[in-house]
Amino acid sequence: MIYGKLWLVVRPTVGIPLFLGAVAVGSFSVHVALLTNTTWVKKFLNGASPAATAAVEESTQKAAAAPPTLVVASAESVKR
Repeated sequence: MIYGKLWLVVRPTVGIPLFLGAVAVGSFSVHVALLTNTTWVKKFLNGASPAATAAVEESTQKAAAAPPTLVVASAESVKR
């Protein structure tokens, strides 16, 4: 460990909770900044609107109902 002598100055019972607390505060502040400064995060967390979901399901059903296409390569086209 590079900073092994740090624990001679700072007790682990103080340093470890302080470090974990700093990580938690930093993470919380990043999440709050994302929620307050963007519009798409709130929409994402609340879920898609029913109209958008219906449009996606409708297009998916049309694609699924289409007959499958089969492309077969001939030996001549593979040699070229």
